[in-house]
Amino acid sequence: MLQQAGSWEAFDREFDDTQWTDGWLQVPIAQVPPGVHASGYRVERQMLEYTEVFGRPMRLTQPLECRLLYDPQGRLWMSDTPQERIMMYNNSLRTQGAVLVGGLGLGLYLQYAATGAVGHATRFTVIERSPVIVDIVKPTVSVSLPVPLEIRMGDVMARLSGQPSERYDTIFLDTWETLDAAHLPTINFMRDRAIQHLAPGGQVLLWGYRWMVRLFEDACRQILAIGPQERRGWLLAQGETSPMAVALLMPIVARFDGQVIDDLETALKWCRRFITSYSLPVS
Repeated sequence: MLQQAGSWEAFDREFDDTQWTDGWLQVPIAQVPPGVHASGYRVERQMLEYTEVFGRPMRLTQPLECRLLYDPQGRLWMSDTPQERIMMYNNSLRTQGAVLVGGLGLGLYLQYAATGAVGHATRFTVIERSPVIVDIVKPTVSVSLPVPLEIRMGDVMARLSGQPSERYDTIFLDTWETLDAAHLPTINFMRDRAIQHLAPGGQVLLWGYRWMVRLFEDACRQILAIGPQERRGWLLAQGETSPMAVALLMPIVARFDGQVIDDLETALKWCRRFITSYSLPVS
């Protein structure tokens, strides 16, 4: 179901937090200490000389000390690698005033956003549902911030779904685990709820949003290159491996049903408007 999106004045759908910058290198970051938490989560220290940033190889001029957080099953959950730092730094550049944050993470965003030369946050309210993350991260981050920090346990979506009791100048959301375009409908739902909690002139920021939109555009480009009579069958054949992708792309097949695409850029603009407006409730 295509619903009307929230006010675009409060959310810039063209903002790209993957824009390259080396500004993050100029801002010192307090990192959580390595070790194993009683819950089985562990933080590892890693020195990086080579890494991948937005799909491109990067060689650092000097080794960078990073942190990797693993869950009890040994799966990487969070990190502060250059790609993460760039994205958090870029979001911080647009941050001001009273800030509501969905997800504590490793504290990168908070530290950048509270640095006057980067962001201009005056206080933070963080909604975090994992007590383990709070135990691991809060001791380090709370002493490094020059502005007040309040951490509330809970689900940020539940908070955004309620009636506004406080207004925020910035709302930053970062609660999805991967930059998968399939998340966009529920992220749009969160965005539209978040807009209702903004103060006048406030802004919602969403981690990796433009990156995910580009992934969707790439998928649209692929399917629109297929002959008009073969698109639906080709897409349905992907159902076993990517049911969410099929559901997301079927409206594209329906919109351009039977059409040979002569003007791809105009078609992609429609796809972009669709995916930045398509909103589904968080299940």
